[in-house]
Amino acid sequence: MKAITVDRSVLFRMIGESAIIVVSILLALSADAWLDSRKQAVQLDGHVAALARDFDTMLERVNASYNAANRGVESGRHLSILMQEGSDIDPDLAPEWLWHLFFYEVFSPSVGAYQALVASGNLELLENHELKLELADFFGSFEDVRASERLLLDTQVSFFASKSFSHLAGWHRMGQAGLPVAGNFPVDQWSGSDEFMNAVGIYTVRQFDVLEDYEFLRTRIRNIAVAIASESSDLDL
Repeated sequence: MKAITVDRSVLFRMIGESAIIVVSILLALSADAWLDSRKQAVQLDGHVAALARDFDTMLERVNASYNAANRGVESGRHLSILMQEGSDIDPDLAPEWLWHLFFYEVFSPSVGAYQALVASGNLELLENHELKLELADFFGSFEDVRASERLLLDTQVSFFASKSFSHLAGWHRMGQAGLPVAGNFPVDQWSGSDEFMNAVGIYTVRQFDVLEDYEFLRTRIRNIAVAIASESSDLDL
């Protein structure tokens, strides 16, 4: 039986061609991986930028909610002091104080950018592990705030339902709609009214509870915004 002989030049050419094919495949795979990685990095940049914009918006919203609650607390305290001292309540200032006491601006979080980041699967690519945990906790922790807001609303409804002050409900709705505030304010009756003093005291406490929640939210939003800005800077490097 004859031994099969292979020309060395042919063998070397076959090995060379095989090596070229393997190298070409590896280069193609490497290029695809690089492109995918680059595409993912660009996508992550977009998500982080959108997240930063959402937190800027939320900071504006929580500041507005905080300021409204703070005005309510101050108005309630002012009314309470006047009633405790037995001082007359200026009928020209009463509508403004009552409006600030009753009005509150509910904070609504911006969840779009965070939901998009989670849906894309890019959340785990964030460099800051603490930021990932903080984001998840932040967007899942509004129940305490909502509980304070609901309690404030329940107090308001109860106050407006009382026979002595039921006419204020229509005044409040008109004020919220941006219409001229209607109705005469019988401040001469309220000044010596235990019922009114108690209602103002309770409502002021409820406003203060909401105020504390908004202050806590404001601090969290600021801290997270700083961490997002740092993450964005790291991605640019």
